[in-house]
Amino acid sequence: MKKRQKKLTGLLLAMSMVLTLLAGCGSSNTTNNAAPPEATKENTPTATTEATTEVKASGLEGKVVFWSMWSSTEPQAKVIESAVAEFKAANPEVEVDLKFTGRDILKLIKPALDGGEQIDIWEADPGSPAGIQGMKDYVMKLDDLLAEPSIGMEGKSVKDSMIPSLLSWIQSLSTKYGLEEGIYSIPQQPYAVLFFYNKEVYEKAGITKAPATWEEFLADAEKIKAAGSAPLTFDDAYRDLFIGSYLANAMGADWVSQLVQDKTGEMWNDPIILQFAKDMANLNAKGFFSNKIAGSKYPAAQQDLVLGGSAAYLNGTWLPNEVLATSGPDFKWGTFQFPDVPNGNGKGGKQGLIFGSQGMFINKSSKNAEAAFELIKHIVSKQIQEKMAKDALAIPATIDSEWPAMLAEAEAAFLNAKENMPWGGGIGDGGDFTLATIVPTFMELITGKLKPEEFGPKLSAEAKKFYAGK
Repeated sequence: MKKRQKKLTGLLLAMSMVLTLLAGCGSSNTTNNAAPPEATKENTPTATTEATTEVKASGLEGKVVFWSMWSSTEPQAKVIESAVAEFKAANPEVEVDLKFTGRDILKLIKPALDGGEQIDIWEADPGSPAGIQGMKDYVMKLDDLLAEPSIGMEGKSVKDSMIPSLLSWIQSLSTKYGLEEGIYSIPQQPYAVLFFYNKEVYEKAGITKAPATWEEFLADAEKIKAAGSAPLTFDDAYRDLFIGSYLANAMGADWVSQLVQDKTGEMWNDPIILQFAKDMANLNAKGFFSNKIAGSKYPAAQQDLVLGGSAAYLNGTWLPNEVLATSGPDFKWGTFQFPDVPNGNGKGGKQGLIFGSQGMFINKSSKNAEAAFELIKHIVSKQIQEKMAKDALAIPATIDSEWPAMLAEAEAAFLNAKENMPWGGGIGDGGDFTLATIVPTFMELITGKLKPEEFGPKLSAEAKKFYAGK
């Protein structure tokens, strides 16, 4: 009796296993794709068919490792997480390893790739050492992939769905840094550099229109100072912007780039340099700079701006998001381009704008590049880019997408820009010479420690010394 019962039990167990296997084959190829509880209860043929079709439609599998430049607590990271969730729902057989490195990615990414670590996607400014400039041995050319259909814009390719000026700028970087001409990065988090101003301070001073020329800029500064605020502020993180923007508006970014790399130092004797020095000394003499500017450490100046101590601050379109906790959602933001400087060479003016974006790169050694690009498509879909604008107050990288209300005035300048200017209007091309010599000499000038007539000659001599033998 016991023997027969054991045989019967074994037979029933075997039948049960067969039925289980058959049921499993009918619903999914992997236990990770099991239907959710609601679908299981209904157990309808339609639900099963739809789930199976969705998995087969993708055909993508494997693992994608994505290193993001944001910290996990930042709003940009939250939006990226939602894009990854959408991607995984559409591609359930792809595992995504998402790592938020923060800005440490600048120093982490190259050693990691050099060491052979799997990283399929990473984020960085395309013009930075972590981007095309420093990672040209790893970046994949994406032109063919850009022809794929976009997500959320019917009838448009990924390329057609993105702001053209961003793609043109990224393409221009390829030959600049010694690669075959093409697009090696997908723009994300576009930015532009403009004056951001506190409209309440301007209105209190009786100013109803942003200045367009240097003369108007000075006239407004008189009114703002009389109303009790400092007309201008900046801190140690953005001092170079003020120097480069003035000179680029007068002479164009190419001239500024040549200036800071001039091995002879002779360009520092140009009349526009003396004009710049006199204008800066005049701003100081009239008390138009914040009295905190000499020792202002980031982020002190931006807090001073939103609290009304200062009126205007030359910065990037990320500023409203960075100070939101202090300013609140109802802060009255205004923006204007750097005012036109007189006596230039005709190659500057408002036709040029410092703009760019962060970018997403695919490792050319990636074994899952197809899935990696599909994930990028989700991040730059119209829906996610508009979510980025809403939740992170960021500029969407897609065309025909609504900008955050706080950046409404910046949109026209961005979309109308005819020429992309590099960081600081070319001042950043001086590298260590800019940071270690030009900026400190500028600070001596605007704090009255250096006479205007001494500014150009001092930098001329320093340039000869710096570039000697290089």
